[in-house]
Amino acid sequence: MSAPPVPLHRRAVVALGVGLVGLTAAGCDDADSTGRGGPTQPPADADSALVTRVAGSLLETAATARAIGAAVPALADVGDRLARLHERHARELGDTDDPPQRSVKGGRAVLRRRLGRAEQRLQERLVQAALDAESGALAQLLASMAAAVAQHREQLA
Repeated sequence: MSAPPVPLHRRAVVALGVGLVGLTAAGCDDADSTGRGGPTQPPADADSALVTRVAGSLLETAATARAIGAAVPALADVGDRLARLHERHARELGDTDDPPQRSVKGGRAVLRRRLGRAEQRLQERLVQAALDAESGALAQLLASMAAAVAQHREQLA
């Protein structure tokens, strides 16, 4: 039996975000790969697939949070707050779709754990996406989204 995962606290996520910004800045270079000089810029659509995947994950998790909040009155407030947060983040990434409709079944404890796992997976995806982003601005945005999720996850603990 493995030990339960160690919760990722807000300070750790913020430190990760600051570290990502530092790494991104350190990786900047004024010379292109041919050595001719000039700034190197990733193509405008280099992060398009990443943004699409992240927005989809945000909307999926929003749907889960909303469904769990609807199924368990004691989790209605936190489910609604999380769903609105994820929907707002998806809009910041340019996704204007509505989250899918979903229904869930289970008791309060089971659904609370399910919501916690969904939020943890989303936070991990956001951190990984921040590391994978070509754009420094996108990396910073994704890291800040991960920090926001970490902060809200504390309400589930």
